[in-house]
Amino acid sequence: MASTLITTNELTGVRVLGGKNGQKRIGKVRRFVFHPKEKRCIGFIVKRPDLLWMFRRKDKFVSIEGYDLVDGRIVIRDVPEATDRAACKALGVDWDSCVLWLGLPVMTEDGQAYGQVGNVTFNRLTGAVDSFDTDAGATANVLLGTRTVPADLIRGFRRGMGAALARTGEEAQQNDDVVLGAIMVSDEVRGLASEGGVAEKAGQATAVAADKVQTAVDKVKPVASEAARKTGEAVNKGAYATGRQIARSKTMFSDFKEEYDKARGSKSSSKPSSKSGGTTLSKASSGAAKQPAKAQAKKRPAPKKNMFAAFKEEYDKARHED
Repeated sequence: MASTLITTNELTGVRVLGGKNGQKRIGKVRRFVFHPKEKRCIGFIVKRPDLLWMFRRKDKFVSIEGYDLVDGRIVIRDVPEATDRAACKALGVDWDSCVLWLGLPVMTEDGQAYGQVGNVTFNRLTGAVDSFDTDAGATANVLLGTRTVPADLIRGFRRGMGAALARTGEEAQQNDDVVLGAIMVSDEVRGLASEGGVAEKAGQATAVAADKVQTAVDKVKPVASEAARKTGEAVNKGAYATGRQIARSKTMFSDFKEEYDKARGSKSSSKPSSKSGGTTLSKASSGAAKQPAKAQAKKRPAPKKNMFAAFKEEYDKARHED
């Protein structure tokens, strides 16, 4: 079974039809009228279009018991007690005593204000109020959110405090006395939590962000530990390989030095033959004395190649082993 609850926001601006066949355009829902003593919506005011866009037409009151919802539109029943004064008489209310709740201050007995009456939820068949949302203005609603006041915390309408009342009857004259009114609520409204505000969402977002950060940290910990372990292993392997290479380099250069020393020793230990050695030395000495230093340097014998061959051999071995 479909819910019979509806809100003032849902009905505001809805097109209203009427006439004998229910096809005549009457206007659109503009305001909602409430009982002066009971927590009950008794109907709504329909704003009629101006005649020829020049002459203003009088608004029409439609009783809570005088309409039907058809395809998302309001269709006024074709009976006298569905609208205006006849409807008020059928409902047993004084039109001039009825109240427009929306926009009235929401107050407790000690005068504490909690914004104004905003969106009202009521039974579309009986008009009984189910709840209403407080409205503190667009900016405050965005920042602080709104409270939803249930029917059991609503005391009803009270005159003499609050804000000036809007007239439901004829337009007020300048010499009319200002009448104050407010919707009284229980002190328990103080304990109602605000919903939908930026502050609440920010708190929720902060909590969610903290949970996500903690989850990310928990996921990263094992990965970081594994990465650290692998990095340590890589460092150890690198150090070991470097040590091997250094050890090989020490052998390589020691072998190089050994070969170099051998080459120098073989050169210094060579002696001339007994037959021609003296003549050769004397001739070389005399020739060297006569020739310039550059010429002597050019005639010096080149070092033997076995020293560099040993170095290259050790170097190639080290490369192939790696």
